[in-house]
Amino acid sequence: MLATTAAQVDEFTSNGSAPIVIHGNEGQAVQLAPCCGPLPGDAIIGGIRLGHGLVVHMSECAVAQRQQVKEPERWIPVVWDSNTARHLSTRLDVTVLNERGVLGRLAAAINDADSNILHLSMPDEGSATGLLHLTVQVDSRTHLARVIRALRHVPQVQKIVRIKGTN
Repeated sequence: MLATTAAQVDEFTSNGSAPIVIHGNEGQAVQLAPCCGPLPGDAIIGGIRLGHGLVVHMSECAVAQRQQVKEPERWIPVVWDSNTARHLSTRLDVTVLNERGVLGRLAAAINDADSNILHLSMPDEGSATGLLHLTVQVDSRTHLARVIRALRHVPQVQKIVRIKGTN
């Protein structure tokens, strides 16, 4: 395998070539940026990082936008493949009425939407409402929308927010 130099990347990006197609399972050569957590269906852009390969960000990501201003030569167009890898994770914050059985209803709704809970935490506040931090597996932005719709059908759910950064 040949190594790509920065000059070759600059030449590649200046040629206006077709965008690189992202499958979502490329491994270490292509990483999905943890700052924004892009999912298939999100508008994306790719930045070349020396020693890290291609890092894919959401186009609206503030981190990517700042880096593009500093080093525009390191950014290339990328698009999602129509057949992306399955089981990408994304985070949701769900505000619920703190009632008996609500966690079971949420888990059932997520399961019914053909998703899986990877992680769940809830600060012990003992108040009438609770904030659940969920990490769920989804295939795409469309699948995430289906999961969110299923959660909205749980009567105790008050608010759902997709968390796009690592903070």
